[in-house]
Amino acid sequence: MNDVVAMCSKLPEMRVAAGDTLIEEDVRTDRLYVLKQGAFEVVRNGVRVVLISEPGAFLGEISALLGSAPTASVVAAQDSTVHVLDDASATVQKWPELTYAIAQLTARRLAAVTAYLVDIKRQYADSNTHLAVMDQVLGSLIAMHPGMTEPGSERPDVPDY
Repeated sequence: MNDVVAMCSKLPEMRVAAGDTLIEEDVRTDRLYVLKQGAFEVVRNGVRVVLISEPGAFLGEISALLGSAPTASVVAAQDSTVHVLDDASATVQKWPELTYAIAQLTARRLAAVTAYLVDIKRQYADSNTHLAVMDQVLGSLIAMHPGMTEPGSERPDVPDY
């Protein structure tokens, strides 16, 4: 990821105080951030998903790639500095090195999630629980087409996530 920090070193920097929200879930800004130093919590629907502290990590990359509102909030866990990339949706189409770095990150995440789902399927295949349907979940993920990017639940009693 240090290659990403070097690649973005000429971009404007922004300091973010601990506790401040950098990205607000469902609020479109068309900005992409690259962590220079510090740490951020990713929070989706009030649930802390992960702490990001590796310099060169992308923040807001899903929104930039999909041209959509953020799927999670990003809150500074400590005083932090990020590089700021405005007009992110257009920029990721014009800056191949940046787009490739984001694609690598996304591919690593997908590989990890797929491995996790396969592990769950193996553990619960014969359990007669909702976890036994992991083959259907895996098949849906693998066969996903570009137009199928709307997150949420198909159940009316479950809010979108």
